[in-house]
Amino acid sequence: MPIRKTEYAIKSSGAKIRIALLADLHKGPAEGAVRILQSDPPDLILIAGDLYESKPRNPYDARAALTLLAGLPRGIPAFYCRGNHDHSPSPEVDAALACAGVIELDSSYRTLANGITVGGLRSALYTGGVPDLAFLSDFAALPGYKILISHHPEYYPKYIRALPIDLTVSGHAHGGQWAICGHGLLAPGQGLFPRYTRGVYEGRLAVSRGMSNPVPVPRIGTPREIVYLTLQ
Repeated sequence: MPIRKTEYAIKSSGAKIRIALLADLHKGPAEGAVRILQSDPPDLILIAGDLYESKPRNPYDARAALTLLAGLPRGIPAFYCRGNHDHSPSPEVDAALACAGVIELDSSYRTLANGITVGGLRSALYTGGVPDLAFLSDFAALPGYKILISHHPEYYPKYIRALPIDLTVSGHAHGGQWAICGHGLLAPGQGLFPRYTRGVYEGRLAVSRGMSNPVPVPRIGTPREIVYLTLQ
C-alpha cells in the first residue's frame, strides 16, 4: 500500500503555519515519505515517535529512520519525541538527527520565531505508565500557542484535554489497523473500537495513521500516511 499525503485545516489563535506530522515509521519503508516531503516542504516538521525499533520492544533496526532523516528537506524547523518502540537511544540515530537539524524534545520545549512553542511528552510505557505530569503542567502554563508532541493519543482524554494546550499531535494507533465504516478496529492502549485513530478531534488532537505497517496483519482501509496540518 503506497504512502499518501492527508491534509487537515485547524483553526488557530497562533501564526498561520503548515505542519508535516510524521509518526510510526518503525522499519519503513521511508522512500515514499521522503518524496512527499521533498516535493511539498512544510513550514514545520513534527516526528511523533516510533521512528525506529529498539529494545525493550524489538531488536534494533534504524535503517528506515536513517533514510528518512537523510532525506528531510533542510532549513525547516523539525522536532522529535520518542514513542514506545524507539524507547532506547541510538548513537547512530542521534547523529542522523543532529545532521538533519532535528531537535529531540523529552519533557522539554522550544519556542519558534513566530511565537509557537513546541513541547515533547515522551512515552511512559516502560517507565510506570504515567507520563511526566509535572512537565505537562509547566508546559500548559506557558504563554502563547502551544503544540505538544505525544506519541500516545490515549493520553489526551486522561492527561491533556483539561489543560490549556492548543494542539496535541500523536500516532501509535496505526489507524486502528482495520477500518470498518471509517472506524478503527483495534489500537494499542485503546483496545477494541478505539476512539482516537486518525484525523482531528475536538480541533485540538491530530492523530496520524502512521508511515508503515509494523505487524504481519495487513492494513484494511487504513492507508499509510504523512499528515499535513494547516493552522489558520
